[in-house]
Amino acid sequence: MGNFTEKITKKKFWQLNPYALVILSFLFVILLGSFLIVLPISQTSGHWGNYMDALFSAVSATCVTGLCTYAKGIGEELTFFGQLIMLLMIQVGGLGFVTVLTFFITLFASKLQFRNRYLLSQMVGSTNFADVVKFVRKLILISAVAEVVGTLLLLPVFLTAYKSNPLQGIWVSLFTSVSAFNNAGFDLFGAASIIYENGMIGTGSAAISVSVPLYIYMCIVIMLLIVVGGISFLVIIDIFGFKKINQWRAFTKIVLSTTGTLLAFGFVAFLLTDVIFTKNGMDVFQALFQSVTLRTAGFATYNQDNISLIGKIISCGLMFIGGSPLSTAGGIKTTTIFMVLLAMYSYFRGKHVIAFKRTYSSNMIVKAMSLVFLGIGMIITALIFIAYFEMNLDVAAIGLKTDKEAAIFFEIFSAFGTVGVSTGLTPHISIGSKIVLCFLMFSGRLGPMTFLQIFQANMDKKQTIHYEYVEEDFLIG
Repeated sequence: MGNFTEKITKKKFWQLNPYALVILSFLFVILLGSFLIVLPISQTSGHWGNYMDALFSAVSATCVTGLCTYAKGIGEELTFFGQLIMLLMIQVGGLGFVTVLTFFITLFASKLQFRNRYLLSQMVGSTNFADVVKFVRKLILISAVAEVVGTLLLLPVFLTAYKSNPLQGIWVSLFTSVSAFNNAGFDLFGAASIIYENGMIGTGSAAISVSVPLYIYMCIVIMLLIVVGGISFLVIIDIFGFKKINQWRAFTKIVLSTTGTLLAFGFVAFLLTDVIFTKNGMDVFQALFQSVTLRTAGFATYNQDNISLIGKIISCGLMFIGGSPLSTAGGIKTTTIFMVLLAMYSYFRGKHVIAFKRTYSSNMIVKAMSLVFLGIGMIITALIFIAYFEMNLDVAAIGLKTDKEAAIFFEIFSAFGTVGVSTGLTPHISIGSKIVLCFLMFSGRLGPMTFLQIFQANMDKKQTIHYEYVEEDFLIG
């Protein structure tokens, strides 16, 4: 009887909706990480930490966001053990817990049952469930190579900054590389991210001193890691598969063209709004970095509180779009906005939806538009709740120049897009607002569609009917 029950339980587990398994795996990592962070061994104070701050940090790390409720930053408030836990959560969150678990399960044996391969392919987003094990190993390899190369490239900067403690220099190089590639945005330099002032990066005891050339070099390496981490593993596999460009997937061409367009648009937009027409605003290099970091990375070379109102609106739009599918980035994704704009353009011209010698189904168009409206709906709902929770908050008292409504709006988009840039509001909001932001980060990382797939398994399936209704048009607009 016991063996029979065990078999039934195991069968029900594997028959659980794969999207539910993804959500449960992320929740497991978050809860375990929050418990480890709140321990005295993780806190520089040597005492038990605030669990809400630990939970928020765990969500932010696992969802590779970068928003932080620690006023002094994790570099000052967490010990090496606490920072290590954050790093592991960033790594697992960037790749996905299921991806990491699958890698270790199949490390020495690639034989899996047909159903298990199909299930894993659904969870990791593989298009070929027969080769899902090889696909997962490719993801791990790409991630490892990128992070090791990033660490080596950053070593000259941090070994120079930590001359008296080279081990700390190696650790900061590794942490920064992993955080940048996974688009997490966490750093160990204090609360000011990587803003460079008076020869120093960061604030407080965690701040470091570097020269201007080394600082610019560090930012260039970080930007490269951000872009590589946010363009999708499928694109990287295509590019380094030594195929000709005409042999690339349409997906690869869409991702690269959309990403390039967004980076160029962001750079030019910030040049106009915060470099040319703003006195004592950004410089040209900061405008470029701002456009790159809004790919959902979260590092900042410029105080977000000082960005112009139009610049903040542009930032929110770029954060909402985010990176690309099957990458370490969040947001509604580049392919979604590409499909929406392509459908609109095709409709206005009275032509079929065609790009890169491929035509696209109405199902893809509906899915893309649904995702946009779901994202907007979640943001509006979050705005209502946080505006209510923070009705008595005085932003001037905490030193912010941005209006409260604009600051809340900016924070919400940053959470949903898993970006992590902040005007400085996060450490000062109430518990209710932190919970709302946690939900936004969680849903932004996994995608609103993931939640809907749990309750509606037939969402992507076509209905088979033996009759048709009469088609009718009505007035729109």
